[in-house]
Amino acid sequence: MFSRDMILTNPEMMPEIRREAKATLELIGFCDNLCKLRKYLDWGKFDWSYMCSWANHVDEPFVKLMLSLAKHGYTYNVISMHKWWRRLKAVNQANVIRFFTYTNFPGPTDKPLFWADLYAQCCRTKAMFEEMSKVYTDDHFVEMNLRGLLGCSQAADIKNAWAEWAKSNHPDKGGSVDKFVIVKAAYEEWLQAKG
Repeated sequence: MFSRDMILTNPEMMPEIRREAKATLELIGFCDNLCKLRKYLDWGKFDWSYMCSWANHVDEPFVKLMLSLAKHGYTYNVISMHKWWRRLKAVNQANVIRFFTYTNFPGPTDKPLFWADLYAQCCRTKAMFEEMSKVYTDDHFVEMNLRGLLGCSQAADIKNAWAEWAKSNHPDKGGSVDKFVIVKAAYEEWLQAKG
């Protein structure tokens, strides 16, 4: 633990103190987010990796929508929703969730919601729904989007391209955290699609 006197007498320790303070604040924020999620969601249905993922992205439209659904009394299939979110991120459609509206949406029932129950509500027009559904359900778009994010050619090996990109763009090496999360989600979805 650092004291004010230590900082004043050892100014060269400032970078280390700043790193520790930043890590502590991030941990506090993460725990606070977990508490917010726990208040509304049934943790018994959650895999720990989902909890951590949602807590790390609590300000994203997707997590806000899941919290809003819980507050309104809806239950939902967590695995279905999480896979939907991952796929939306992988094909660069995550912002479609901003368009969700409760207008004409059926009231809460005992039956849990799945991603398909929400998708049509997130699209403003039928044409938008049909166009985005094509992208969402086609694994080819996952690969194309990932190649674009990695900046690699059609002939390049994706695993090697990802390894090189991750090595040079990791947040620990000064890369953007937000960008890294987006590309990592696209890569994981690509792996999932490949089976």
